Amino acid sequence: MIVVGVVFSSGGQLELLNPHGNELAWNDRVICETARGEEYGRVVQPAHEPTGKLPERVHRVIRKATPEDDVRRRQQRERAAEVRREFRRLVVQRYPLVKVNGAEMPFDGRRVVVGYTSEERVDLVPVAQDLSRRIGLRVEARQMGPRDGARITGGYGLCGDVLCCTRFPANERRVTLRMAKDQELPVNPGRVTGLCGRLRCCLAFEHPVYRSFRDRAPAVGRSVTTPEGRGVVRSFQVPADAVLVRLDDDREVSVRLDDLSDVQRG
Repeated sequence: MIVVGVVFSSGGQLELLNPHGNELAWNDRVICETARGEEYGRVVQPAHEPTGKLPERVHRVIRKATPEDDVRRRQQRERAAEVRREFRRLVVQRYPLVKVNGAEMPFDGRRVVVGYTSEERVDLVPVAQDLSRRIGLRVEARQMGPRDGARITGGYGLCGDVLCCTRFPANERRVTLRMAKDQELPVNPGRVTGLCGRLRCCLAFEHPVYRSFRDRAPAVGRSVTTPEGRGVVRSFQVPADAVLVRLDDDREVSVRLDDLSDVQRG
């Protein structure tokens, strides 16, 4: 079966859908059938054969989005932002420690879902019902975890770039401290935790690269043969897929793994 990968919000969960005969390319905007009803999404994986197990039901892409759909979507986002501001005003009056992170209106336009985070379990359904009566539109309040809260709010990480959870489709792997150790990062909260207070998503995104590198690279201290002569591995340069080698003449050179023609095992 051929599928395409679609996300329905920045950093949202990747969903595999049946293209249903539509010719789709990366970044195409599409109207899709989902378990939540019709949704406006963006293609982030062109047509391909899935390698893993598919869900029991694979929903379909109905059609490509039209310019009119794009305008409607912008209007819905503006309306959702208005609802979020009003919802936040009501929440602050009653629950000052609750953070209202964002709001989303599904493409069918029947409701607005407002997301919030709190250190404790807080039921904001009465607030949502109050606001629904005021504006004549169904409002749902949904408590979310700190990761989703950070994703919706957005911001910049320690790297100086946009948060991974906002910029890229959600990572399905659980982020663990082992990933930080494999990447030789200092295991202290200031280096391995993100703005959400949880382990940084980039640890999981980058971990396969480090694992692959270590499976192929000679250990530090190992004698190797390079195009410039014999030497000893001094350190790793993972992003460059290379190692730093001190040659027998005391020069230090960066050598790609593919150029290490011989690895001495002794």
